[in-house]
Amino acid sequence: MKIIFSDIDGVLNCSRTPNPRRFPYFAEPQLVARLNTVLERTEAQIVLTSTWRYDPAGLFSAKHWGIPFVDITPDLPKEPRRNEILAWLRLHTGVTRFAVLDDEDDELDGLPLFQPSALTGLTDEMAQGLVDYLAGSTDRDMRSSRLSRVFQNLHAILTGHRG
Repeated sequence: MKIIFSDIDGVLNCSRTPNPRRFPYFAEPQLVARLNTVLERTEAQIVLTSTWRYDPAGLFSAKHWGIPFVDITPDLPKEPRRNEILAWLRLHTGVTRFAVLDDEDDELDGLPLFQPSALTGLTDEMAQGLVDYLAGSTDRDMRSSRLSRVFQNLHAILTGHRG
């Protein structure tokens, strides 16, 4: 079984996503379609790591936007996202390959991270990188540079974004 641990904010929506009414829990259909193409090509499944999973309205919205998740990671308060992913993996031993799709790094060093910019969300290039990685044709992930990650994490702290 192949798994993509996916965030939503900054991945399936971005700063350029049209959202005139500023609704919370908003996904961009084009970015969701791009993710669905990855799933079709890899036969992977989505496990949500997004903070949307904490709120019934967030889970309802994920379903509304057609985000085809099969499970969510456990909520481990005050723990980094990395620990939530590792806890999920310990309980699901049938995983043969996985990747993390998140615009923030939340201590994800050592895990295969595909890290889109919150300005663009999931790009075609990153989607192809996920396909190649999950197919086993490469072990290369696609994370931002360390300097970019420092600024992204600082921005997340200042804006309260924990998507």
